[in-house]
Amino acid sequence: MKKVLVRDLRPGMITAEDIYSIDGQLILSKNFVLEPESIQRLEGFSVYSIRISDQVSSVATDAAPQPPSNKERIRANPQFRAFRASFEENVTTLRTTLNAAVTANSNFDAENVLSQTLSLIGKSEQSSLSMMDMLLNMRDYDDSTYAHMVNCSILCNIFAGWLRFDQRERVLATSCGLFHDIGNLRISEDILKKPEALSYKERELVKRHALEGYNILSQQSLHPEIKNSALMHHERCDGSGYPYGFTSDKISKFSKLVAIVDVYNAMTSKRPYRKAICPFTVVEELQAQEFDKFDTDMMLTFLKNVCDGFIGNRVRLSNGIEGEIVFIHPNDLSRPTIQCGQKFLDLSAHKDIRIMAII
Repeated sequence: MKKVLVRDLRPGMITAEDIYSIDGQLILSKNFVLEPESIQRLEGFSVYSIRISDQVSSVATDAAPQPPSNKERIRANPQFRAFRASFEENVTTLRTTLNAAVTANSNFDAENVLSQTLSLIGKSEQSSLSMMDMLLNMRDYDDSTYAHMVNCSILCNIFAGWLRFDQRERVLATSCGLFHDIGNLRISEDILKKPEALSYKERELVKRHALEGYNILSQQSLHPEIKNSALMHHERCDGSGYPYGFTSDKISKFSKLVAIVDVYNAMTSKRPYRKAICPFTVVEELQAQEFDKFDTDMMLTFLKNVCDGFIGNRVRLSNGIEGEIVFIHPNDLSRPTIQCGQKFLDLSAHKDIRIMAII
């Protein structure tokens, strides 16, 4: 018997003890033969290491190959590969342009960067894959400040469409998302990429990025809403945000839109200190703990459309079962109905089961 890190587990290894989650739920029993799905389940529960038997089974390695998952099919699609290549090119252009401007304290060509992002969105709208599916499958991308801003610009464009903004406002929303975090370029990367919890002093330094972003953009010939979004995207409608603790009446419409997109993208993306969080976990958390902090109508529209977009996707549940999302409950968005074979499992009636991953 020996202890093995979860990242080093291989199919065919056998558990040497019962394995429990942090809240006492049995994840895998003793003498369980590990398969790719069970290893992923351990990762989903954030288990760091387990004890395994000295024996190794051949069952998993002899098993028939599984059909590709939705994620595997999307990633193999030429349209997704083209999207990823264009996305990475967009990130590179943004990095080069903004770094040069911030370092030299000079003007930058915002229209050029924006046009590249809008071109990426336009091409993707012609794809048979949905933009949300493609963004979901980019979640293993190194979520640097630049990738985060490109992600947010695309999501702001989609969100503005859901809110029925006209074309001019959709382009403006895209711009707000693209430049909202520019202030992070004046924060040390050692702090932004620190894998451990930040100290109080470090958190206060990070909070400065909103003011720093506004100061950088104030020197540019840009729409006031773009500058306001850099300043206010961490303000909250209940007054609990920063840098000024503004309440809803003092926060601009586009800043409220960017605030929702910013927190959703940050939570569903890979970070130095954690893996990407499942979108349904994020939706549940936002509904339970953060709802009053954001514009209620905007948040409802955003979460409903995000969840509706996952209908037809396969998911892995906390009980190890896999199935397909077939219905989203309007009043319980994070707990859809799942078809598992010939049976239907309504998660709104089974609060002890939750979605662990979209596969």
